[in-house]
Amino acid sequence: MRVVHYSTRLGRSGGGLYHSVSGLARGMAGLGAEITVVGGTEKGFADERHVWGDLSLIGHSLGRQRYGFSPDILGAITRLEPDILHIHGIWSASSIYGRFASKNTRLVVSPRGMLDPWILQRKPLVKHGHAALFERPMLARAHVHALSAHEADCVRAFMPTLSDRVFTVPNGIHAAPGRSPARKGALFLGRLHEKKQVLKLIDAWETHGKSLKLTIAGWGAADYEAQVAARCQGKQRVRFAGGVHDEAKAEALATAEFFILPSLSEGLPMAALEALAAGSIPILTEACHLPELFANDISIRMEADFSDFAGVLERLRAMTGSEKARRSAKAREAAEAFLWPGIARRMLDHYSAILEGPAP
Repeated sequence: MRVVHYSTRLGRSGGGLYHSVSGLARGMAGLGAEITVVGGTEKGFADERHVWGDLSLIGHSLGRQRYGFSPDILGAITRLEPDILHIHGIWSASSIYGRFASKNTRLVVSPRGMLDPWILQRKPLVKHGHAALFERPMLARAHVHALSAHEADCVRAFMPTLSDRVFTVPNGIHAAPGRSPARKGALFLGRLHEKKQVLKLIDAWETHGKSLKLTIAGWGAADYEAQVAARCQGKQRVRFAGGVHDEAKAEALATAEFFILPSLSEGLPMAALEALAAGSIPILTEACHLPELFANDISIRMEADFSDFAGVLERLRAMTGSEKARRSAKAREAAEAFLWPGIARRMLDHYSAILEGPAP
Protein backbone atom coordinates (compact mmCIF):
# COMPACT_ATOMS: atom_id res chain seq x y z
CA MET A 1 0.00 0.00 0.00
CA ARG A 2 1.46 3.36 -1.07
CA VAL A 3 0.55 6.21 1.27
CA VAL A 4 1.39 9.92 1.17
CA HIS A 5 0.92 11.97 4.34
CA TYR A 6 0.70 15.74 3.88
CA SER A 7 1.07 18.27 6.72
CA THR A 8 1.49 22.01 6.13
CA ARG A 9 4.37 22.28 8.62
CA LEU A 10 6.67 19.33 9.27
CA GLY A 11 8.60 20.99 12.10
CA ARG A 12 7.79 21.95 15.68
CA SER A 13 5.78 24.98 14.57
CA GLY A 14 3.11 22.48 13.53
CA GLY A 15 2.31 21.94 17.22
CA GLY A 16 0.86 18.54 18.05
CA LEU A 17 0.97 17.46 14.39
CA TYR A 18 4.77 17.37 14.58
CA HIS A 19 4.55 14.29 16.80
CA SER A 20 1.14 12.89 15.83
CA VAL A 21 1.72 12.75 12.07
CA SER A 22 5.33 11.57 12.38
CA GLY A 23 4.36 8.90 14.91
CA LEU A 24 1.52 7.64 12.71
CA ALA A 25 3.64 7.61 9.55
CA ARG A 26 6.52 5.78 11.23
CA GLY A 27 4.13 3.31 12.84
CA MET A 28 2.64 2.49 9.44
CA ALA A 29 6.07 2.09 7.86
CA GLY A 30 6.96 -0.33 10.63
CA LEU A 31 3.96 -2.42 9.59
CA GLY A 32 5.10 -2.60 5.97
CA ALA A 33 3.30 0.31 4.29
CA GLU A 34 5.20 2.36 1.69
CA ILE A 35 5.17 5.85 3.20
CA THR A 36 6.12 9.25 1.78
CA VAL A 37 5.72 12.44 3.81
CA VAL A 38 5.15 15.79 2.12
CA GLY A 39 4.97 19.25 3.66
CA GLY A 40 6.52 22.58 4.49
CA THR A 41 9.76 23.20 6.32
CA GLU A 42 11.15 26.25 8.09
CA LYS A 43 14.48 27.50 9.35
CA GLY A 44 15.96 25.02 11.80
CA PHE A 45 14.23 21.97 10.31
CA ALA A 46 17.54 20.12 10.18
CA ASP A 47 17.37 19.90 13.98
CA GLU A 48 13.73 18.73 13.83
CA ARG A 49 13.99 16.17 11.04
CA HIS A 50 14.85 13.29 13.39
CA VAL A 51 11.23 12.64 14.45
CA TRP A 52 10.52 11.42 10.91
CA GLY A 53 13.21 8.75 11.13
CA ASP A 54 14.27 7.35 7.76
CA LEU A 55 10.93 8.01 6.06
CA SER A 56 11.02 9.38 2.52
CA LEU A 57 10.31 13.09 2.89
CA ILE A 58 9.54 15.78 0.28
CA GLY A 59 9.67 19.24 1.79
CA HIS A 60 9.44 22.78 0.51
CA SER A 61 10.57 25.93 2.29
CA LEU A 62 7.65 27.91 3.67
CA GLY A 63 9.69 31.08 3.98
CA ARG A 64 7.50 33.89 5.23
CA GLN A 65 4.28 32.46 3.86
CA ARG A 66 2.51 30.12 6.26
CA TYR A 67 -0.23 28.98 3.87
CA GLY A 68 1.88 26.23 2.42
CA PHE A 69 1.12 26.32 -1.30
CA SER A 70 3.80 25.22 -3.75
CA PRO A 71 3.29 24.15 -7.38
CA ASP A 72 6.22 21.77 -6.92
CA ILE A 73 4.43 20.01 -4.06
CA LEU A 74 1.22 19.74 -6.07
CA GLY A 75 3.25 18.23 -8.89
CA ALA A 76 5.04 15.83 -6.54
CA ILE A 77 1.78 14.50 -5.11
CA THR A 78 0.40 14.10 -8.64
CA ARG A 79 3.49 12.17 -9.76
CA LEU A 80 3.46 9.90 -6.72
CA GLU A 81 -0.21 9.01 -7.31
CA PRO A 82 -0.47 7.06 -4.03
CA ASP A 83 -3.22 4.61 -3.15
CA ILE A 84 -4.04 6.87 -0.17
CA LEU A 85 -3.39 10.58 0.21
CA HIS A 86 -3.84 11.48 3.89
CA ILE A 87 -4.28 15.22 4.47
CA HIS A 88 -3.62 16.43 8.03
CA GLY A 89 -5.24 19.75 8.88
CA ILE A 90 -7.39 22.12 6.82
CA TRP A 91 -7.78 25.89 6.25
CA SER A 92 -4.47 25.93 4.35
CA ALA A 93 -2.96 24.75 1.08
CA SER A 94 -3.54 21.20 2.32
CA SER A 95 -7.14 21.47 1.13
CA ILE A 96 -6.00 22.55 -2.35
CA TYR A 97 -3.80 19.47 -2.62
CA GLY A 98 -6.67 17.29 -1.46
CA ARG A 99 -9.17 18.80 -3.84
CA PHE A 100 -6.96 18.40 -6.90
CA ALA A 101 -5.48 14.99 -6.11
CA SER A 102 -5.65 12.32 -8.79
CA LYS A 103 -8.99 10.59 -9.16
CA ASN A 104 -7.09 7.30 -8.88
CA THR A 105 -6.09 8.19 -5.33
CA ARG A 106 -8.38 7.71 -2.36
CA LEU A 107 -8.45 10.66 0.00
CA VAL A 108 -8.43 10.63 3.82
CA VAL A 109 -8.69 13.93 5.68
CA SER A 110 -7.88 14.50 9.35
CA PRO A 111 -9.29 17.90 10.42
CA ARG A 112 -7.09 17.74 13.56
CA GLY A 113 -9.48 19.84 15.65
CA MET A 114 -9.96 22.46 12.94
CA LEU A 115 -13.74 21.92 12.66
CA ASP A 116 -14.25 22.58 16.36
CA PRO A 117 -16.84 25.37 16.96
CA TRP A 118 -14.21 27.53 18.69
CA ILE A 119 -12.04 27.39 15.56
CA LEU A 120 -14.93 27.95 13.14
CA GLN A 121 -15.85 31.16 14.97
CA ARG A 122 -12.43 32.66 14.18
CA LYS A 123 -12.44 34.61 10.88
CA PRO A 124 -15.78 33.03 9.85
CA LEU A 125 -16.11 34.95 6.55
CA VAL A 126 -12.65 33.85 5.41
CA LYS A 127 -13.42 30.25 6.37
CA HIS A 128 -16.80 30.38 4.59
CA GLY A 129 -15.15 31.38 1.32
CA HIS A 130 -12.25 28.98 1.68
CA ALA A 131 -14.61 26.11 2.50
CA ALA A 132 -16.70 26.78 -0.60
CA LEU A 133 -13.62 26.73 -2.83
CA PHE A 134 -11.59 23.95 -1.24
CA GLU A 135 -12.72 22.17 1.96
CA ARG A 136 -16.20 21.15 0.86
CA PRO A 137 -15.19 19.95 -2.64
CA MET A 138 -12.28 18.04 -1.07
CA LEU A 139 -14.43 16.45 1.63
CA ALA A 140 -17.07 15.47 -0.93
CA ARG A 141 -14.62 12.86 -2.24
CA ALA A 142 -12.95 11.96 1.07
CA HIS A 143 -13.23 9.73 4.08
CA VAL A 144 -12.72 11.71 7.27
CA HIS A 145 -10.61 10.66 10.23
CA ALA A 146 -11.81 12.04 13.57
CA LEU A 147 -9.70 11.92 16.70
CA SER A 148 -12.66 11.60 19.07
CA ALA A 149 -16.43 11.17 19.18
CA HIS A 150 -16.69 14.93 19.64
CA GLU A 151 -14.71 15.61 16.48
CA ALA A 152 -16.82 13.09 14.55
CA ASP A 153 -19.91 15.07 15.60
CA CYS A 154 -18.22 18.30 14.50
CA VAL A 155 -17.50 16.81 11.06
CA ARG A 156 -21.12 15.73 10.62
CA ALA A 157 -22.37 19.14 11.74
CA PHE A 158 -20.11 20.87 9.23
CA MET A 159 -21.09 18.58 6.34
CA PRO A 160 -23.95 16.13 7.07
CA THR A 161 -23.38 14.21 3.82
CA LEU A 162 -20.16 12.85 5.38
CA SER A 163 -22.02 10.91 8.07
CA ASP A 164 -21.25 7.49 6.58
CA ARG A 165 -17.62 8.33 5.80
CA VAL A 166 -16.37 9.39 9.23
CA PHE A 167 -14.27 7.03 11.34
CA THR A 168 -12.55 7.57 14.69
CA VAL A 169 -8.97 6.69 15.65
CA PRO A 170 -7.22 8.60 18.46
CA ASN A 171 -3.74 10.06 18.41
CA GLY A 172 -0.95 7.76 19.50
CA ILE A 173 2.17 8.05 21.64
CA HIS A 174 5.46 6.30 22.15
CA ALA A 175 5.99 4.27 25.31
CA ALA A 176 7.61 6.31 28.09
CA PRO A 177 10.61 5.10 30.09
CA GLY A 178 9.63 2.91 33.03
CA ARG A 179 11.49 4.97 35.59
CA SER A 180 9.77 6.38 38.68
CA PRO A 181 11.73 9.52 39.64
CA ALA A 182 10.90 11.89 42.45
CA ARG A 183 8.04 14.11 41.36
CA LYS A 184 7.01 17.59 42.38
CA GLY A 185 4.87 20.44 41.14
CA ALA A 186 2.73 20.86 38.06
CA LEU A 187 3.56 21.32 34.39
CA PHE A 188 1.97 22.99 31.39
CA LEU A 189 3.73 21.76 28.27
CA GLY A 190 2.88 22.45 24.68
CA ARG A 191 2.36 25.08 22.03
CA LEU A 192 1.65 28.51 23.48
CA HIS A 193 -1.68 29.64 22.02
CA GLU A 194 -4.58 31.71 23.28
CA LYS A 195 -6.95 28.72 23.06
CA LYS A 196 -4.91 27.02 25.79
CA GLN A 197 -5.45 30.02 28.11
CA VAL A 198 -1.86 30.15 29.32
CA LEU A 199 -1.98 33.78 30.48
CA LYS A 200 -5.14 33.12 32.47
CA LEU A 201 -3.54 29.99 33.95
CA ILE A 202 -0.48 31.94 35.12
CA ASP A 203 -2.58 34.53 36.94
CA ALA A 204 -4.94 31.97 38.49
CA TRP A 205 -2.10 29.76 39.70
CA GLU A 206 -0.23 32.67 41.25
CA THR A 207 -3.43 33.62 43.11
CA HIS A 208 -4.47 30.16 44.32
CA GLY A 209 -1.38 27.93 44.08
CA LYS A 210 -0.03 28.54 47.61
CA SER A 211 2.65 25.87 48.12
CA LEU A 212 2.20 24.29 44.66
CA LYS A 213 4.61 25.42 41.92
CA LEU A 214 3.81 25.48 38.19
CA THR A 215 6.26 25.33 35.29
CA ILE A 216 5.19 26.67 31.90
CA ALA A 217 7.17 24.88 29.19
CA GLY A 218 6.18 25.87 25.71
CA TRP A 219 6.80 27.68 22.46
CA GLY A 220 4.66 29.58 20.01
CA ALA A 221 4.29 32.78 18.02
CA ALA A 222 6.96 35.22 19.13
CA ASP A 223 4.57 37.90 20.38
CA TYR A 224 2.46 35.50 22.44
CA GLU A 225 5.52 33.71 23.81
CA ALA A 226 6.89 37.10 24.89
CA GLN A 227 3.62 37.84 26.69
CA VAL A 228 3.83 34.53 28.55
CA ALA A 229 7.46 35.13 29.56
CA ALA A 230 6.65 38.65 30.74
CA ARG A 231 3.60 37.47 32.71
CA CYS A 232 5.73 34.93 34.58
CA GLN A 233 8.34 37.47 35.64
CA GLY A 234 8.19 38.23 39.34
CA LYS A 235 5.76 35.40 40.05
CA GLN A 236 6.41 33.31 43.17
CA ARG A 237 4.55 30.16 42.12
CA VAL A 238 4.97 30.12 38.33
CA ARG A 239 8.09 30.01 36.18
CA PHE A 240 8.60 30.01 32.42
CA ALA A 241 11.04 27.41 31.07
CA GLY A 242 10.62 28.12 27.36
CA GLY A 243 10.42 25.33 24.83
CA VAL A 244 11.60 21.89 25.93
CA HIS A 245 12.07 19.03 23.49
CA ASP A 246 13.24 15.44 23.22
CA GLU A 247 15.04 14.30 26.40
CA ALA A 248 14.31 17.56 28.23
CA LYS A 249 10.60 17.14 27.51
CA ALA A 250 10.62 13.53 28.68
CA GLU A 251 12.37 14.61 31.88
CA ALA A 252 9.86 17.41 32.50
CA LEU A 253 6.90 15.03 32.13
CA ALA A 254 8.54 12.31 34.24
CA THR A 255 9.24 14.64 37.17
CA ALA A 256 5.91 16.51 37.29
CA GLU A 257 3.26 15.28 39.72
CA PHE A 258 0.53 17.01 37.71
CA PHE A 259 0.03 18.02 34.09
CA ILE A 260 -2.44 20.82 33.34
CA LEU A 261 -4.12 21.83 30.08
CA PRO A 262 -6.97 24.39 30.52
CA SER A 263 -7.81 24.39 26.81
CA LEU A 264 -10.87 25.79 25.06
CA SER A 265 -10.39 23.69 21.92
CA GLU A 266 -8.43 20.55 21.04
CA GLY A 267 -8.49 17.70 18.58
CA LEU A 268 -6.91 15.19 20.94
CA PRO A 269 -3.95 16.74 22.78
CA MET A 270 -0.67 14.91 22.29
CA ALA A 271 0.87 16.46 25.40
CA ALA A 272 -1.93 15.08 27.59
CA LEU A 273 -1.39 11.58 26.19
CA GLU A 274 2.36 11.87 26.71
CA ALA A 275 1.74 13.00 30.29
CA LEU A 276 -0.37 9.87 30.83
CA ALA A 277 2.44 7.64 29.59
CA ALA A 278 4.87 9.39 31.93
CA GLY A 279 2.57 8.86 34.91
CA SER A 280 1.84 12.55 35.44
CA ILE A 281 -1.70 13.13 36.76
CA PRO A 282 -3.67 15.20 34.22
CA ILE A 283 -5.86 18.22 35.02
CA LEU A 284 -8.00 18.77 31.94
CA THR A 285 -11.04 20.60 30.60
CA GLU A 286 -13.77 18.78 28.72
CA ALA A 287 -12.44 20.41 25.53
CA CYS A 288 -9.47 18.00 25.71
CA HIS A 289 -11.93 15.22 24.74
CA LEU A 290 -10.64 12.50 27.02
CA PRO A 291 -13.85 11.72 28.96
CA GLU A 292 -12.67 8.22 29.84
CA LEU A 293 -10.01 9.76 32.08
CA PHE A 294 -12.70 11.44 34.16
CA ALA A 295 -14.91 8.34 34.14
CA ASN A 296 -12.04 6.15 35.38
CA ASP A 297 -10.97 8.62 38.07
CA ILE A 298 -7.57 9.27 36.51
CA SER A 299 -7.82 12.91 35.51
CA ILE A 300 -8.97 15.91 37.56
CA ARG A 301 -11.66 17.91 35.77
CA MET A 302 -11.54 21.70 35.68
CA GLU A 303 -13.96 24.17 34.14
CA ALA A 304 -12.67 26.08 31.13
CA ASP A 305 -13.80 29.38 32.66
CA PHE A 306 -11.66 28.74 35.79
CA SER A 307 -14.76 29.09 37.99
CA ASP A 308 -13.73 26.06 40.08
CA PHE A 309 -9.97 26.62 39.93
CA ALA A 310 -9.41 27.46 43.60
CA GLY A 311 -11.19 24.23 44.52
CA VAL A 312 -9.18 22.21 42.01
CA LEU A 313 -5.90 23.42 43.49
CA GLU A 314 -7.11 22.76 47.00
CA ARG A 315 -7.92 19.21 45.91
CA LEU A 316 -4.39 18.79 44.56
CA ARG A 317 -2.83 20.05 47.78
CA ALA A 318 -4.97 17.67 49.84
CA MET A 319 -4.15 14.63 47.70
CA THR A 320 -2.36 11.94 49.71
CA GLY A 321 0.74 10.15 48.53
CA SER A 322 -1.18 6.91 48.09
CA GLU A 323 -3.81 8.60 45.93
CA LYS A 324 -1.12 10.20 43.78
CA ALA A 325 0.56 6.82 43.33
CA ARG A 326 -2.74 5.18 42.41
CA ARG A 327 -3.65 7.84 39.85
CA SER A 328 -0.15 7.81 38.38
CA ALA A 329 -0.24 4.04 37.93
CA LYS A 330 -3.70 4.21 36.35
CA ALA A 331 -2.47 6.95 34.01
CA ARG A 332 0.35 4.72 32.74
CA GLU A 333 -2.09 1.85 32.31
CA ALA A 334 -4.54 4.05 30.36
CA ALA A 335 -1.73 5.21 28.06
CA GLU A 336 -1.20 1.68 26.75
CA ALA A 337 -4.34 2.00 24.61
CA PHE A 338 -2.69 4.85 22.70
CA LEU A 339 0.67 3.29 21.77
CA TRP A 340 1.61 3.83 18.12
CA PRO A 341 1.78 0.24 16.85
CA GLY A 342 -1.87 -0.37 17.70
CA ILE A 343 -3.00 3.03 16.43
CA ALA A 344 -1.12 2.60 13.14
CA ARG A 345 -2.63 -0.87 12.67
CA ARG A 346 -6.14 0.54 13.15
CA MET A 347 -5.51 3.28 10.60
CA LEU A 348 -4.14 0.84 8.02
CA ASP A 349 -7.23 -1.34 8.51
CA HIS A 350 -9.40 1.68 7.69
CA TYR A 351 -7.28 2.39 4.61
CA SER A 352 -7.78 -1.18 3.41
CA ALA A 353 -11.53 -0.94 3.86
CA ILE A 354 -11.57 2.37 1.96
CA LEU A 355 -9.59 0.88 -0.95
CA GLU A 356 -11.88 -2.13 -1.10
CA GLY A 357 -15.07 -0.05 -1.06
CA PRO A 358 -16.65 2.18 -3.71
CA ALA A 359 -15.22 5.64 -4.34
CA PRO A 360 -17.27 8.47 -2.80
